[in-house]
Parts: sequence; structure tokens; C-alpha cells
Amino acid sequence: MTWKRLEKDDVLTVLDKLGSDENAIVFSKDYTEVVWDELSFYSHFQIYRLVNYATMPSFTMEYLSNGNAFIPLDGTANPIYAINAEAPIKLTENNIVDYLTFFFNHVRGGDGEIYLIPDAHTMPFLDSLDEKLQQSIIEHHKPIEIGSNTVTGEFVVRGTLYYGGCLISATISVSADGRLAFKERDLLLRGIHFPHSTVNYYWMGGTS
Repeated sequence: MTWKRLEKDDVLTVLDKLGSDENAIVFSKDYTEVVWDELSFYSHFQIYRLVNYATMPSFTMEYLSNGNAFIPLDGTANPIYAINAEAPIKLTENNIVDYLTFFFNHVRGGDGEIYLIPDAHTMPFLDSLDEKLQQSIIEHHKPIEIGSNTVTGEFVVRGTLYYGGCLISATISVSADGRLAFKERDLLLRGIHFPHSTVNYYWMGGTS
């Protein structure tokens, strides 16, 4: 992501819009930073990250927004699938990896973190591991392959995931409306343990 910081007046506009929802989380107007970025698979929705520094520790929330409505990314696939239908989502071979990365960054479960790894050398937290394990990850990594069905708009992505302390080779089907289903999963390497991450993910085992 290439986050862009909002100026103070724009931050207040965002907080006022959020404040109109009685169920919204309350952010301090004096101690909240708001950054945003575009998403290549949505034409009218952007992603916003709000960090409230008024609390200790600070807390962070992310939203999808068209500038009016702010939909919280709550750790489930539901808000993403809802926006996919409304936006609507437009997936191509050029942005399908971006979408999968975004999806795994914002959908979580109880079985541990999951990362799509396009390049083993840039895997999150890689440099926190000993050199022998780093080299093993690089040797076991399988590059991403993308197939598509021009009639249905479905993509089939084959590549490497980190999940639950393991390196996994996976085949993921992504429908035209952005729904994920795992077709194949094979263990490549186990015993990979990273420092605690503040980002949570969700392992999708089957059609959603």
C-alpha cells in the first residue's frame, strides 16, 4: 500500500461522517490520523486507515469508502463481498494478486496468520528468522501462476502461502465477483514462527 495522509480538515470530515452512525467506533478529533489509498479493483471505493492515538495503546480501524459511506473491515469476508457487488469489483490479470493480498490482509480467523507470497525474498518478517530457515523458505517457494476463464470471468491462482507456521502451495479459485475457494493445498515447509503481528487473517477452506 502507498498510504496518503489526509489534512486536518479532511480528517474532520471523515470523522463527522463516521460519527453519524450511532454504532460507529468513536475516534478522537484531536488525536486521530487518517490515511487512504486507491484499490485497483474498485473504481469508486478507496481504503481508509484510522489510527486513534488518544488511547494507550492506540487502536486502528480500516474502512472501505466511496467518500460518503464508510464500511468497516471487521475481519470477516462479508463487507468485502458486499462491496464487490456494489462497487462492482473488476478483476484482471493485472490486479488479481493485489486483490488476494488485500483480502488476506483484512479477513481473519482463529488458526493464525496467512500471507500470499509473490516473492519469497519480500515475505513479511523474513529477516526475523535464522539464515538457514530463510534459505529453506526461498528454496521451497513456488512462484505465482495465473489462469483465467474469459467466459465466466473466473481466475485460478496458484502460488505460495504462509499459514499457521507452514509454507503451503495452494490453488485458489476467484470468481468474477471476488469470492474465494481453495481447490488444492499442499504442505511445503513447517516450523516457521514469526513475531506477533497486529494484522489478522482468515483461512478460507472451501467455497464461501
